[in-house]
Amino acid sequence: MTTIWELDFYSRPLVDENGKKLWEVLICETPAAGVAEGFFQYSEYCANSSVNSIWLGQAIEKAIAASGQTPDRIRFFRQSMNNMITKACGDLGIPALPSRRTFALSTWLQERIESIYPAHPNYQAGSNASVVFPKTPPQPLPDALRGQKWQFVSLEASTFAEMGEWPIAFGESFSLEAMGVMGEAVVPLVSRFLEMAAHAVPVAQGFVEWAVTALCDGVLGAGLGLVA
Repeated sequence: MTTIWELDFYSRPLVDENGKKLWEVLICETPAAGVAEGFFQYSEYCANSSVNSIWLGQAIEKAIAASGQTPDRIRFFRQSMNNMITKACGDLGIPALPSRRTFALSTWLQERIESIYPAHPNYQAGSNASVVFPKTPPQPLPDALRGQKWQFVSLEASTFAEMGEWPIAFGESFSLEAMGVMGEAVVPLVSRFLEMAAHAVPVAQGFVEWAVTALCDGVLGAGLGLVA
């Protein structure tokens, strides 16, 4: 089974005893389909003066030691940190890819912004960085998804309980449970045929947000972050 991690390394709304910005690395495992909790998480604060790819690489090594496994690849959403994250991961022989599909990480980071950081004695309100992957120009859809006609389909979340066993020839499954979408909750999908709805799931890579965006903006495209 492929192991994928999600990573963020950036300053937090915190300062140290000298009034300098505190940074933090957050690393978590991308949960597989059917997994809602219990996946690996690692966090570590970093002094502003120590921020570089060497420190980040050492933190990743600590995470590997703590988890007992090396990830096959690492996703990150913060494009401003592209060079440092790519360098740190590359030095360890781990591919690093910018991606919108960091939902477990974004949820965890949002929880920390709301409850963990405000409890810190050196918290600075109003200085939280965005946890959203910036919008990029839409790119042509993969050949496997191109068609003359498209259908907008809604299925109950329970339909995807056995998604990990479906014969999908590309992409990967997606954990609805980790996003709190379960049972009879309705999931929007975009597919060129109704029977291909299952195939739209792995290619969209986080299809709930992707489908809603497509409907609102009137643009159906792929590109950076949708297939990483």
